Amino acid sequence: MNFQLTEAQQQLIQCIRHLTPAMAERADRYDRAYEAPLEDIADLNREGLLLANLDKRLGGLGFGVDGEDPLAFVLAIEHLAMVNPSTAHCFQVHNHVVQMMSIFGSEEQRKRWLAPTVEHAALLAGVGSEPKDAPPTAGRIVPGGIRVNGVKNYATNASMGEWILIGNVAEADNPRVRLRLMINRNWPGVRVDDSIWRPMGMRACVSPTVYMEDCFVPDEDVVVQPQDPRDADWLGKFHVAFASNYIGAARGIYDWIVGYLRQRSMADAIRTLRLGELKASLDAARLLLYEAAGHFKIDTQQAMLLGCEAKWMAKNTLVQVMHSGAELAGSTAFFEKYPLERIYRDGQLHMLHNRIDVVASTVGAAELGAEYDVNRER
Repeated sequence: MNFQLTEAQQQLIQCIRHLTPAMAERADRYDRAYEAPLEDIADLNREGLLLANLDKRLGGLGFGVDGEDPLAFVLAIEHLAMVNPSTAHCFQVHNHVVQMMSIFGSEEQRKRWLAPTVEHAALLAGVGSEPKDAPPTAGRIVPGGIRVNGVKNYATNASMGEWILIGNVAEADNPRVRLRLMINRNWPGVRVDDSIWRPMGMRACVSPTVYMEDCFVPDEDVVVQPQDPRDADWLGKFHVAFASNYIGAARGIYDWIVGYLRQRSMADAIRTLRLGELKASLDAARLLLYEAAGHFKIDTQQAMLLGCEAKWMAKNTLVQVMHSGAELAGSTAFFEKYPLERIYRDGQLHMLHNRIDVVASTVGAAELGAEYDVNRER
């Protein structure tokens, strides 16, 4: 299918396809060791992709939902996820933080926060979620900065870099005010624990728990001032990125199964029917996703609603590909010598990011002219 990609977007895909054979060879090793994909990240850095979402005027590539080419970011995640969804998510989270720096950071802040990335391919981490049994993370304003106490989990990339963007920090004296701060993992009072990261899938996407105990954050590391109107709808904007990973994983599964069946000359009537159904679903899901991404150049609010649709469709397409694909390929295809069982595990875990009925409900509310929240999680 012709998705009418620009020449630059096609070149980006070719660039990533040049990298992915080596990434595919390393994926099993990272998965078995619960090890971060450092060599993959180094490859991405050599191609300038660790600054993908930095504004072009600041030396980046201008990708991302607030950049010149929102679709390019989607395409990059999708094609990385075809061989390793974990690497794709590390790339995604890092560049989400880069995009926030591009929008909110001063020249001095960007230079300091991006220095480890530029100098030795260190990733940036971003985290807002908290363990359900932990008290809310809070920051108390003191002379020269903020004293922070709290716990954040699912801090993707926190073990692969120095700087961690901490979101959803309540101001201690006014909990309705939420702060967004940058902390350094080497500061006193900060502890990054990756020993808990032993999930079924997405193992190479190491996402530690971050503990902050009386951690002093100087004023110059406050990312966003309270009530900044630009600091809005980030969760709504992230839907297209997660959808990209789901579709990439689904495409990776589909392509592998097609090759597997061709090698075995398994082209009976049932298999050809099921493959035709899967191909149609994948193409339709990609069309919706690409439209959602491109719409950020036209109407952000409508783009976020399309992103909700795209995430719903991407997740359901991944489920369809996993279910039908398993029946098509058979049990032998899931032996550890093949990549299929790893991508299945990755897909099964990663698509649990928020309940998928939430995004569908958001779209339905918009259709009825009712109130809705693109950032809704539950």
